[in-house]
Amino acid sequence: MSTRVVERRVPRSALSDPVAFAGLGQIFGLWLRRARTRRQLDSLSDHELRDLGLDRGAATREAAKPFWRG
Repeated sequence: MSTRVVERRVPRSALSDPVAFAGLGQIFGLWLRRARTRRQLDSLSDHELRDLGLDRGAATREAAKPFWRG
């Protein structure tokens, strides 16, 4: 009876892969921009919201979204 040897490659960690690490940085940057933008949107006056074509309800709904949701 013969024994078969299977060679497995260990995947590189995301932290050791510069491309994957850069992708993570882009995601975190996007999340920070979303959080900041939503806070700013929530702080606008009704007049400023009307200038943007939004009402208070739409701004409140958008500001209430978690940062990871687009």
